[in-house]
Amino acid sequence: MEQVKYTQKDILERVFKQKRMGVGYDPADVDSFLDDIIKDYGAFAGRVEQLQGEVTRLQTALKASQDQLVTVKQQQVNTPSAAQRASPIVEEPKPTNNVTNLDLIKRVANLERAVFGRDAGE
Repeated sequence: MEQVKYTQKDILERVFKQKRMGVGYDPADVDSFLDDIIKDYGAFAGRVEQLQGEVTRLQTALKASQDQLVTVKQQQVNTPSAAQRASPIVEEPKPTNNVTNLDLIKRVANLERAVFGRDAGE
């Protein structure tokens, strides 16, 4: 990503040199244009902040799901009788290399039902 050259404050405080000869730009037109650019910068900054928050939230949720999956797998290893009872409930993993978070969450839910019973989540 390219480095940002000007901040909102830089644009707001920019003063243009006046020409002594010839026709220069209309100061009101330049000011209006720069005001619009400042608003755009603010909108972009807000959107970037929002997306960074969303990334952080999703990373936290993913980590929690992974931790929960590890816990369930450890419980399954420690209690083989529960895993044997769960075999009709637990779906066999699909023979695919593309496992999504949704697949993991479904598997965790099925394992929880097998270990804790059907009424545990309700």
